[in-house]
Amino acid sequence: MSLNCVFCKKPVFGVGGLTVPELGPAHKNCYDAYRTMRRTFRTIDITRLSDAELADLKDLVLAEENDRKRHSGSDKSSLNDDIELF
Repeated sequence: MSLNCVFCKKPVFGVGGLTVPELGPAHKNCYDAYRTMRRTFRTIDITRLSDAELADLKDLVLAEENDRKRHSGSDKSSLNDDIELF
């Protein structure tokens, strides 16, 4: 079993190392940089979504925003109860 960092490929040992679930051993600094650069929300890594899945997610978010605006009363011009997609 290799104890090389999954990000920089250098050996991991001592206090500065940790194990990243589903990835393997890593330096704390390397993992912090990885977390900063990746685009995730909760457990969804949006970089792994296909173009179609990303478009579906965008439509769902826009529909949810429109529905919340309608229910909060901030969008009084809309009188119907249909969820707008755009």
